[in-house]
Amino acid sequence: MPIKGKTNNPAGRPKGATNKATRPLKENISAFLEKNWGKIERDINKLDSLNRVQVYEKLLSFVLPRLKSVDANISIEQKLEGLSNEQLNALIDQILNEPISNDEK
Repeated sequence: MPIKGKTNNPAGRPKGATNKATRPLKENISAFLEKNWGKIERDINKLDSLNRVQVYEKLLSFVLPRLKSVDANISIEQKLEGLSNEQLNALIDQILNEPISNDEK
């Protein structure tokens, strides 16, 4: 009898594994687009500039990775009020020029 919270695969689905249920649908859509790409391209070119840009934007979302929002938590030990303009500028330069490690990306 199964125990709640226990599974045969405690690590879960591997990262990047495709969903078996939607794979055939994605393959069919991809094949349809490949077969009809010339017609789709002609139809897009007939659109006015605003609608054409909207289509481009929607298509880009399928080929470019989505950007994740970044939450920066910065703690400053000293009060900023006590710093001179020169010290504030040095602090800003240090923050802007600090390399980003792979962990922070």
